[in-house]
Amino acid sequence: MGFNCSSYDFTSPDSTSTFLYCPSLPAAIFFAVLFGLSTITHIFQAFYHHKWRLSWVIALGAAWETTAFGLRAAATQNPVSDALGIPSSILIYLSPLLINAYAYMVLGRMVWYYLQDKRVASIQAKRLTVIFVWLDIIAFLVQLTGASMASFRDTDSNSTEQEKIDSANAQKLGLNIYMGGIGFQLFWILVFSGFAWRFRVKAVMERDQGCGVHRDSSWKQILVILYFTLLMITIRIIFRLVEFSGGSFNTKLTTTESYFYALEATPMGIACITWNIFHPGRFLVGPDSEFPRLTRKEKKQIKAEKKRLKEEKKYAKKEDKQRHREWKKESKRMERHGADELEMGPLRGPQTYRTDDIGPV
Repeated sequence: MGFNCSSYDFTSPDSTSTFLYCPSLPAAIFFAVLFGLSTITHIFQAFYHHKWRLSWVIALGAAWETTAFGLRAAATQNPVSDALGIPSSILIYLSPLLINAYAYMVLGRMVWYYLQDKRVASIQAKRLTVIFVWLDIIAFLVQLTGASMASFRDTDSNSTEQEKIDSANAQKLGLNIYMGGIGFQLFWILVFSGFAWRFRVKAVMERDQGCGVHRDSSWKQILVILYFTLLMITIRIIFRLVEFSGGSFNTKLTTTESYFYALEATPMGIACITWNIFHPGRFLVGPDSEFPRLTRKEKKQIKAEKKRLKEEKKYAKKEDKQRHREWKKESKRMERHGADELEMGPLRGPQTYRTDDIGPV
């Protein structure tokens, strides 16, 4: 038997629930199944297309969404307890960052696979991926901090009024931190879209000039999917920014569950399934479809070379110091020699005398 929502005020300050409405069990189950199927498919496709190094991140993102909605479904049976609601909310807040990172990783592979010099806007393909993934990690850490603070509130009935006020202030601060994190994420998505457009311009130019890596025009399809999934993520970010822009949880968007499913769950579900349907592994085929991976022997050689160069640099530095010390010693010796000459006067050579005169010649 489920919880009777009609007799409970979820928006009350005394509410102990994570939710601000009576959560729907069927909707939570539907999205848990949807993301679960997407996760299984992504794992299968990663191995089938030999793209685990690329696809693990979206598989993990979909798995987090699956877990989040599974916990949400369980939480509907006792929504006044935050034991399941809090971890569910945190995972829902953070999962889109992994789906976002996948888009960054896909474009990096596209630059490596399709462009002649394997770079865009003077940035090498692998470095482009690393830069944007690290920016995504920073956004992740900021959002994790904010989401953790915003998800917890004092529900202890024995708490004093001041303790409840302090808890509400901490929750509001967490909300602001989280909004800063998603704003940071949105900014770099827009910058990244510029790099994706630059890739398109360069790919068309190389095709028209008959230079570069001659492959089919499959990059067009991947680029469209890339832009589409970024649009889904952007819709979700804008929803969250508008939802929390008032600095309060008690707004129309936060107290109506249908908005959450329409503008949070649905865009993320569409993004995950779209990558299932148009998996990059269908288009990025062959040895150049992945960044080169060094063998253990090559890694050891590089490590040994770095060690050798370090030793040479250390030895050269030591030699420079030794030469400098010798130079200083020689300079001091010359200075002392010059001072001695000045004090004694110039040395005169042997003097000769004529027999018919007195005095030196």
